[in-house]
Amino acid sequence: MEEEMTIDLRELLQVLDTHKKTIAKITAAFVACGGLYLFIVPPTYESVSLLRVKEQQGLGDSILQNIPAVGADRTKQIMNTDAEILKSRNVVIPVIKATQEPNEKGIYPDYDGFVKGHIKTLPFKDTEILQVSVTGKTAEQAHQTNKMLVRGFLNRLTEMSHDEQKATREFLEKRVGSAKQELTDAENKLQAYQVANKIYSPDDQMKSVADKLTTIDKAKAANQLDLETAKAALASINNQLGSAGQSIADSPAIQQYKVQLVQLEGTKAGYMGKYTDEHPQMQSINSQINATRTALEQEIAKVVAQQSPSSSAVQQGLLADKFKNEAAIAVAEGKNQALASQEEEGNAVVAALPQREQGFIRVKRDADVAQEIYIMLSKRLEEAKVAEVMIPNEVQVVDGATLPEKPIKPRKTLTMLLSLILGIFCSSGFVMAHYLLYRKVRTADDVEQLLGLPVLGMIPDAQTMQYKEKNKNILAKVRDKLWRK
Repeated sequence: MEEEMTIDLRELLQVLDTHKKTIAKITAAFVACGGLYLFIVPPTYESVSLLRVKEQQGLGDSILQNIPAVGADRTKQIMNTDAEILKSRNVVIPVIKATQEPNEKGIYPDYDGFVKGHIKTLPFKDTEILQVSVTGKTAEQAHQTNKMLVRGFLNRLTEMSHDEQKATREFLEKRVGSAKQELTDAENKLQAYQVANKIYSPDDQMKSVADKLTTIDKAKAANQLDLETAKAALASINNQLGSAGQSIADSPAIQQYKVQLVQLEGTKAGYMGKYTDEHPQMQSINSQINATRTALEQEIAKVVAQQSPSSSAVQQGLLADKFKNEAAIAVAEGKNQALASQEEEGNAVVAALPQREQGFIRVKRDADVAQEIYIMLSKRLEEAKVAEVMIPNEVQVVDGATLPEKPIKPRKTLTMLLSLILGIFCSSGFVMAHYLLYRKVRTADDVEQLLGLPVLGMIPDAQTMQYKEKNKNILAKVRDKLWRK
């Protein structure tokens, strides 16, 4: 049976008091180490800048413009994406070479280590503000590095925007050229048919049928362009995602919103030719479509946050765009079906007209559609040209890089205080552990316990008695004198 060990706290306090010189020496050693640390470790300065990150707005009805995104999740996603761009190699490596000193072999600091050790981005909750913190060995180095980093980030955003708009402009320039030729051919055919059949002023019935079919054709052309754009964007996104993300299915709520959008767009297509945009029925259906799109955006952001295979903001953005383009494809295909139904009704009306009028409506439709496509493409080409030379303004500098007045570390007062506290605790622990683990005989109780024999008498240690008498406090000495009396 194990023997219980009793520890007297008063005895421990007496041990600490007896070895206070040892405790003081060890504590002094810790404080000296803390001072040596402060002397050896170079100071670190931090420069801070504030950026406002807004959601990018497209120009007009650009064919590459995504569905407008709303909500805090979308704002957070945009800020995380921009933070990753700010810390990308294209931005950081030129800053390293301009502000850091190479070693004796001419090698500059490692990119990954520099980003982890010197750059920190922090989005402020429920705001569009992104804080960029950069550290350096001197105040001037931290300030210069932060300033160059923000400037390089803004330049990189401009380059990316210009590259994207350049590709769009080149595509539209080719498409506008072919559309112009198609328009010229269609107008020539219309003019030749009018001359051959002597139709210069069509009657009201022919004009009404032709206008309705032309409106449907224009809507079909615009919808087909949106469908092809969404399919191309989805193919590009799937290629970037690879196997990760392609297998992730959207939620039942997203499917429900898709169905609602298809139905609403079909209903709106049915109103074509009946109501103007100012009619209450058309305004009501537009309001419902906008509300459903907003709910779809919020649900997509929620699904991406929960199911994304990676914490990368860039990959989460790709996954969100994947769901959006899938929804856009479903809506465009459903709208095509509704427009096809409207076209069949118009064709039935045309079939009842004489052959001469049917031919006129056919060439008139071709000319009107070609004209609408040419106008639409020309408008978007001008928007792409403007966007190509514009400087993106979705990121704005709220506060430029600060010039730090004092280092953020090492913190001298805190370091010395921690050294003092750590020294007291460690030295006290050492003294108590040495006392408790000391296995030699010290008291009469130890003799009785180890030998099993009674103690008949004790011879005091004269030096110990003199030491105790000398180190008694005033109260103890007064008590001893009174007791002797």
